[in-house]
Amino acid sequence: MTQQVAVASRTAGEGSVSKLAQFFPEAVAVRIPVRITGAGGRGGELSEQTLIEYGTADEVLFASTLPLEFEDHLYLENADGSLRAEADIVALQYHGGHVAIAARFTSKPANWIIQA
Repeated sequence: MTQQVAVASRTAGEGSVSKLAQFFPEAVAVRIPVRITGAGGRGGELSEQTLIEYGTADEVLFASTLPLEFEDHLYLENADGSLRAEADIVALQYHGGHVAIAARFTSKPANWIIQA
């Protein structure tokens, strides 16, 4: 039963990111597991594993369970360290208890797969 709940929750989160991606016409569907780290609106350090579901040359879109806010600063890193980037939250969309987030890179990452 626990696995079914996790799958249903992930699907709902992915749907909310798809809805946010409609506001980013250049967004390309990707599936990149990353660790997101940030301070969050309350000042304490926050961290979670998530999946970048869409990307542009300048932004990443993902679902999050963290209490993040507009303009929060994040650090993104994938498991092998080939993607290390900083980004600021530029959009949030709440949908059915899930939060979809769009974050814009503060500078061009060295190994980002989507080019302008």
